[in-house]
Amino acid sequence: MVFAGIGIKYVMTPVNSQKLEYTVQEDLESSKGIIIRDEWVMYSRSAGTMYSPLKDGERVSKDSITGMFFYGDVDDDKINELTVTDREISDAVSYESGSQIQDNDASNLENNIYKLENNIKNAAAANDIRAISRYKEDINSLRQNNSLSGKNSPEELENRRNSIINSIGINKDDITAQISGVYTTYIDGYENTLKTENIENYTVNDFAEIPQSFQNIKVEHKVDVGNPICKIVNNHVWYVMIEVSAETMKNRREGDSVKVRFNNSERESANGSIVNISDEENDKLIVTVKSSDYIESVFSYRIMDVDLIFKSYEGYKVPIHSIRTEENGKQKIIGINAGGQYNCYCEILFTNTDEGYAIVESAENSEHKISQMERILVGER
Repeated sequence: MVFAGIGIKYVMTPVNSQKLEYTVQEDLESSKGIIIRDEWVMYSRSAGTMYSPLKDGERVSKDSITGMFFYGDVDDDKINELTVTDREISDAVSYESGSQIQDNDASNLENNIYKLENNIKNAAAANDIRAISRYKEDINSLRQNNSLSGKNSPEELENRRNSIINSIGINKDDITAQISGVYTTYIDGYENTLKTENIENYTVNDFAEIPQSFQNIKVEHKVDVGNPICKIVNNHVWYVMIEVSAETMKNRREGDSVKVRFNNSERESANGSIVNISDEENDKLIVTVKSSDYIESVFSYRIMDVDLIFKSYEGYKVPIHSIRTEENGKQKIIGINAGGQYNCYCEILFTNTDEGYAIVESAENSEHKISQMERILVGER
């Protein structure tokens, strides 16, 4: 080293290090996305009352009965009776067709009750009235909590259900699902406008004319003629339509794999592929992505805040000059932990030369992994 005045000038850069930083680098476009689904809506042919034991979000199979439509006004008390009875039927069927674990639990419970009954006999012999009362309370509690007594069989409940329906005394039709999917009673009015068969025809102008807000209206029990009764949404495939800049799609093609993230739905994401890129209008394009991943919010909302992710790199963010290349072409960084310094051979996933950093991950055959290090050497060794 050479001394100059009271300062010090180094011929070689001093050793320097920095803490490791794990990061995710994404190449993405953020925009509003319009969800397009294959949907079947049933409409009423007359005024009447709709009843279904299903909850919004339940999956149904094609041709299954999802509920009933009564051609007249049904008292709310009758609807409530049906609802309660259907829930009891569901619980009873589930209990009878339970797993071996449930059978074992029932067996254990019966053994416990048998022991308590013997305790009652012993307490009676000792004329211990308080103990008898306590043991009886324990038995009642066990039976109540485990539904082993006081419950009707599924057959008895079905008879009660039929009796309620007959007491209504109004003609009815079963509501049958025309497609398999997710059942819902929320309608936004665009089910017949935004159709999957038109995916390839949407233009930038079409997209601009679609409202940027949608109102989901819940179907109530009382329905007027021509109004929707319920909706089934195909949950096997869905589409999201996004407006992006033409520059963004310059080197991208239909068929490219992408990821879609929904920012107003707990940042859920789905894998998909680009199925259509519209013609350019005013430096804009409409990109349509198809996905078969199940995301509940996709079947509840029509418009969402979307990140269209073309590439994602996960690894360690390091200065470009901390990457060293050996004569054989292998690249490495020098990692530091309490044990010393180690050669960590790596793969470069992404490079940003303008900002001077790269994202790297350990090479598969590297003896020393970057994840085992605390810091990396940045200056000279």
